[in-house]
Amino acid sequence: MEKNQIRHLIREIQTRFPCVLPLMEKHDSEAFTFLMEEFANLTTYAFNQNNLADAQSHLSFISLKLESASLEELEYIDTYYVEHLFWKGTPQGIEIGWPLVPENLKKMYLDFHGREPKAKL
Repeated sequence: MEKNQIRHLIREIQTRFPCVLPLMEKHDSEAFTFLMEEFANLTTYAFNQNNLADAQSHLSFISLKLESASLEELEYIDTYYVEHLFWKGTPQGIEIGWPLVPENLKKMYLDFHGREPKAKL
């Protein structure tokens, strides 16, 4: 059951946000952890490029999903999306992106990282 729920979540992301497909195509279609991380990368790239409308739509989608997520979906959202957000963030992308992150996702990020995101040097 777990794989089916995650497979459905990934397909929903791919359908709603087809611009993620080139990033995801680098990975096996069953490598769900990497596929979720690529969606986090897409959000981070949107921050970096000041494409706030796209970033906001990604965050809103994930935040809303979190409200009714199964335990498996919750794990994937937390571990492979939220924890991975800002991994490839620029200082400007982090500065403009962090305030846009919904509170439920911010809490997850802070619970894992213990601090707000910082640019990698």
